[in-house]
Amino acid sequence: MAGRYSFGGASRVIENLADNLGKKGVDITIGALKFMRLPPTGAYDVSKIPLHNVSKLKKVLDDFDIVHNHHPITNYLALISQRAFVYHYHGAPDFGKGNLLRFNMLLSIRLMNYRFDAIIAVSESGATDLKRYLGLNATHVIYNGVESHRFRPGLDEKFRKGTPQFLFVGNIYKHKNVKELVQALKELLKEYPEAHLQIVGNGHNCRRLRAFISELELDEHVELVGRVPDYELPYYYTSCDVYVTASRWELFGLPLLEAMACGKPIVASSIRPHIELVAKSKSGDVYSQGNIEDLCEKVIKTYENRGRYRSNALQFARKHDWSVAAERVLKIYAEILHN
Repeated sequence: MAGRYSFGGASRVIENLADNLGKKGVDITIGALKFMRLPPTGAYDVSKIPLHNVSKLKKVLDDFDIVHNHHPITNYLALISQRAFVYHYHGAPDFGKGNLLRFNMLLSIRLMNYRFDAIIAVSESGATDLKRYLGLNATHVIYNGVESHRFRPGLDEKFRKGTPQFLFVGNIYKHKNVKELVQALKELLKEYPEAHLQIVGNGHNCRRLRAFISELELDEHVELVGRVPDYELPYYYTSCDVYVTASRWELFGLPLLEAMACGKPIVASSIRPHIELVAKSKSGDVYSQGNIEDLCEKVIKTYENRGRYRSNALQFARKHDWSVAAERVLKIYAEILHN
């Protein structure tokens, strides 16, 4: 269940969990207040229902054994549902426009947590947030997964345009801080004249970013790819040498795991979730956020030692296939229903 079903990370988590739980025999329906797109049809056909008709919501929700919610605003539906209620915590930024979302999120959790039968956080950093701000201790930590049958090494490098090739995947929002990657590439060209950066994603900062790239005269070395079809995305990962992100806020960072599944090392900004993933996977390095010199040094070091990181990245990704995450969620469902 979600507030808005769109192209964001939370929606990808929902659809992958739904598909993998469906393969395990669970009857899944995705509900949302607004569908910006339809859930893709996977190995298991997942149905959908709109949640905007308030008068019918109670009857709709009571048709299910468990309501698994992924969005703060729909936490309040626990007031009208008598079914078991699971809240999946994806977090929200504590700066900029994210402040209002974060306030509403924390408020909904504080008011509704007495109705939650279980809380799932997508990282240990998320579980720490819930304990720090709300005093919630009984939180399950289940990392987001990866579709290892799709994201895998050995695919054609059909999108490679430079050596070394760097990649970022995500919505082009201000907190993604993609300008920092572009600035770093300007310096990296002194070491690698054929270097190239691909930026896959879309967002309201694209126009400014394009102007910034032109201002630094990097049009031949930086490509704003835009949003790509799901079937093409694995080929962008396999075409790169190092996956890079300068994001100022994440609670997990799904593209990091997708890059690892393709055998690629990562260099990430020094926010807690990135530090957590890099430390556990041993598949790359973190740099001091805002420090372009440190970013360049870590990228060079990681690129030059990329073979050493490959096996660690693949091993970590295999442990976090979506089927594994779904199995852990299924165990939580079973505990709830049998209590």
